[in-house]
Amino acid sequence: MKGLLLKNCTFLDSSAGGVYCEGGRIEKIYRGGEPAVPPDAAVVDANGGTVLPGLIDSHCHPFEYSWLKRNLDLRGTSSVVALRLRIQAGVLRAKPGEWVVGMGWDQEAFPGRKMPAKEDIDGVSPANPVAVTRVCGHVALLNSAAISRLGLGSRTGPLFERGQGGELTGIVKEGALTEVGASIPKTAEELASGLQAVESEGARLGLAALHTIVSPDGFREELAALALLATEGRLALRHRIYVPPDSLGLLGEGKLGPKLAGPRARINGVKIFADGSLGARTAALREPYSDDPSNSGLLGYGDEELAALVERVDSMGQQAIIHAIGDRAVEQAIGALSRVTGATNPRRHRIEHAGLIPRDLRSRMARHGIRAAVQPCFVTSDTWAQERLGEERIRDLYPFRSMLREGLVASGGSDCPVESLSPILGVWSAMTRGGIVPEEAIGMDEALSMYTSMAASNGFDDHPFAEGSPADLTLLDSAVAGMHPALFRKVKPFATVVDGVPVHSYGFG
Repeated sequence: MKGLLLKNCTFLDSSAGGVYCEGGRIEKIYRGGEPAVPPDAAVVDANGGTVLPGLIDSHCHPFEYSWLKRNLDLRGTSSVVALRLRIQAGVLRAKPGEWVVGMGWDQEAFPGRKMPAKEDIDGVSPANPVAVTRVCGHVALLNSAAISRLGLGSRTGPLFERGQGGELTGIVKEGALTEVGASIPKTAEELASGLQAVESEGARLGLAALHTIVSPDGFREELAALALLATEGRLALRHRIYVPPDSLGLLGEGKLGPKLAGPRARINGVKIFADGSLGARTAALREPYSDDPSNSGLLGYGDEELAALVERVDSMGQQAIIHAIGDRAVEQAIGALSRVTGATNPRRHRIEHAGLIPRDLRSRMARHGIRAAVQPCFVTSDTWAQERLGEERIRDLYPFRSMLREGLVASGGSDCPVESLSPILGVWSAMTRGGIVPEEAIGMDEALSMYTSMAASNGFDDHPFAEGSPADLTLLDSAVAGMHPALFRKVKPFATVVDGVPVHSYGFG
């Protein structure tokens, strides 16, 4: 293909024109008359649709999503009975002794909102170990066969829930999930195939790049899958890769780098967990949960331990991204990052999710140039958040407007498979917030910037939307400038372009 012309486009400023790409770069951005292009150039007629820089998901788990697609998708499960029936269906498809796994249940949707227990599922899975993860990814339910297979019977501590009689309930939390995941077989070839399916979906949704978080329990196989696809030129999207702390030894020895240092797949940094999730009540809070006064959540590290890990990551020239949702965890993350950021934060260290961040924490983030990667869909899906935090604290939960007004760089993402991979839904959620603390809603231009310029900057890809820049573009099917949020939710990506090549298009030719 000699070049690619996107014609009859609308820009966000409502002007009309188009974009011509050649050699992987934007050759010409024009307004008004159509430029002369080679006769063999491919042409996409936008019919007035909006052209944007390629949309980016700055926090997602594509390997976990592909795993979910291959196993039990438990999202939307409405009761323990329904959970048991779905697990039974998985058991019937499995061989005796084979793992049955899935993700997506949420006790908040169950009558009584009670956590399930192993007794709820043992009867339908006597010969198969079962591990099904809550929608947040921070809690899992194991059956008795899985507890026996993993040798967990004598485990104690806050990660292994026990009932009043002292028996394991089957609920395990946080770091214990890594041990469970490591016991489930995976291959690089299977992971590569699954990743390509997720890329195809991402391209259909308008995504040109993913900030790909690899799993603590399967990072070797997942990195091998990425390296395989990158080497063979089979990656459709760009991947900015974040590895777990357990991979630092390999990273320091240079064993992860050569095949994952190119324009399509590049290791950017290290993902660190400071706490858990609000849904599982494991996010670390300064004050106890309003609906569980004996609980303030869990920290993954001591203060000095986290600071030492961040300093190690920084000294290796890597970007540290710290999962922190509760205000105690955000405070701890700021303390650790501020030791290495100086005033400008050249490594662009950031806090993932940055859930509960009152003004004092936002001020400290701004002072040290600490960035954030947020998930707008959390606002509209965490319908129980006020019960967890109360009327006062919820005003500082995902405060997008305040973050941007106070000078923070806050990129947008999905945390897929926790939420939909769709950036359109993410932008819509940032604009509407489902009516929750509506004063923190932002306009369309700001919301789109979270998925374009801010996401690009957070991943070290901050090229302007200009001639000579990489030709990563998203073409929407409508002129969206000034559009009402209710209508924007219905907008569809018409084409997605990476390096000047359509990886998805309804109007190619």
